[in-house]
Amino acid sequence: MKHKLLPIIFSALALLLVNGCKKDSVNVTAGDGKPAVLTASASTLLLTSATAADNAVTFSWTKADYNYNAAIQYTVQIDKKGNNFASPKAYAIDASAISQQLTVADLNNALVLMGFAPGAAAVMEARLKSELRTDKDVLYSNVLELTVTPYAVIVDYPSIYVPAAYQGWVATTAERVSSILDDKTYEGYVYFGDAANLIFKFTTDTQWSTTYGWASSTSTDIYAEGTMSSTASGNLFVPATGYYLLKADLNKNTWSAAKASFGIIGDATPGGWDADTDMVFDPATKEWKVTLNLIGGKVIKFRANDAWTINYGDNAPANGFLKLNGGDIPVTATGNYTVVLKLGNPGNYTYTLTKN
Repeated sequence: MKHKLLPIIFSALALLLVNGCKKDSVNVTAGDGKPAVLTASASTLLLTSATAADNAVTFSWTKADYNYNAAIQYTVQIDKKGNNFASPKAYAIDASAISQQLTVADLNNALVLMGFAPGAAAVMEARLKSELRTDKDVLYSNVLELTVTPYAVIVDYPSIYVPAAYQGWVATTAERVSSILDDKTYEGYVYFGDAANLIFKFTTDTQWSTTYGWASSTSTDIYAEGTMSSTASGNLFVPATGYYLLKADLNKNTWSAAKASFGIIGDATPGGWDADTDMVFDPATKEWKVTLNLIGGKVIKFRANDAWTINYGDNAPANGFLKLNGGDIPVTATGNYTVVLKLGNPGNYTYTLTKN
């Protein structure tokens, strides 16, 4: 009987040892953790240029819990509601911190770059990302909704330069073309007023570090386009004097130059929606201007070459900043106006309506 019990006792002891080893080897995973809880100091933010240096909002949180003492990297993420944080603005924070302040200027710039319309209230979402390693063991907090109203600001978009023969090939004083989406596609307006100097190049900086010249092209009386190369020594060109919308795509190494002459159209103008009122370009101020009578309660838009291919309207509500294919621009009162169109700062196109 004694001999029969020994195998049973040894089996039970072995089972206990195995179970003990299994218990000791259990790993704690991120899925077992508890995400942080995020709060904000305010839920409605009216941003103004006068308070640019002030604190706009403070995000605070409880620490994420991974069930053991872990060094956690926190990141505050903000994005436009509905984007599902597909490409959020991110602010990395030290592991020991439990709050993050955003200044009015910093938040405003982020909102404008994300496509928030200045002067218009919209909903921003915020959340806290916790991780033990980059994109590993990630936990997300609750999502906060904040109503924010950004202000209009001149944005310094990524740009390349357009040194040209007419200005002595000086890159430091050359016009710029800019990439509004920071995707290596650039555009901007340049005036070529000297018939003997219609050639130019693109350069990535004022030191001529990388320069793009002619590879191939086709042209008509108002248009030039083609391919370019950073190893080509030839010059790009416009076919005649005038005001041109220059475009450069550094992804495909292509370029184009479309001649543009601007006018005003709309039911507030003498020609209504049927005929443009031409504007005059002033090379000294780099502005398009016209003085005319406008009808209050009606609207206007700007367009080039009496066509809708290139047309600019305002944001909604109107704030003086233009966008391609934007909304109608309201005229508040009937009277004689001086209208100025300013396209000299790429990505920051503006206008003014001044009642005389």
